[in-house]
Order: sequence, then structure tokens, then C-alpha cells
Amino acid sequence: MQVTTYTNFRLQLKSYLDKVRNNHTPLFVTSANGEDVVVLSKSDYESMEETFYLLKSPKNALRLLQGIENYEKGSGKERNLIEE
Repeated sequence: MQVTTYTNFRLQLKSYLDKVRNNHTPLFVTSANGEDVVVLSKSDYESMEETFYLLKSPKNALRLLQGIENYEKGSGKERNLIEE
């Protein structure tokens, strides 16, 4: 996680944006006069949106979390995708 001020962010905008995009880490930009902001790459933002969507349904969230738990216990099975 990176943290910087609005002033530093403005002065080094390209460098900070490149780091956010290349490292896939959020940048927290602090402000003395207002609310802080978080800068994310577009792909990281879209990934978060997809995760929120999938977890919005309690039934789907439970199914996904159980799948992760089974995978971590080693009880998953590798399968080939069927291409049509």
C-alpha cells in the first residue's frame, strides 16, 4: 500500500499512476482539508466490482466461499473445459 499527499500526487502524477497500474496496489492520497481518496487501476476496480456482484447474493456467496474452502483443503478436482 502506498500513501501520499495531494501535493505530492499532483507533482508526481505520472509516476504514481504508473506504479498503481503496474504493481496493482492502491494509492491512498491524503488531504488536510477534505476526505482522502484511493486510486486504483481500471482492471483492479473492475475485479472488485465483479467480486462485489458475485458476493451480493447470500446463496452465491456461500457457494463460492465453500468452494474456496474445499480447494484450500485439497479436495478440489481438476477438470478439462469442454469446447464447442
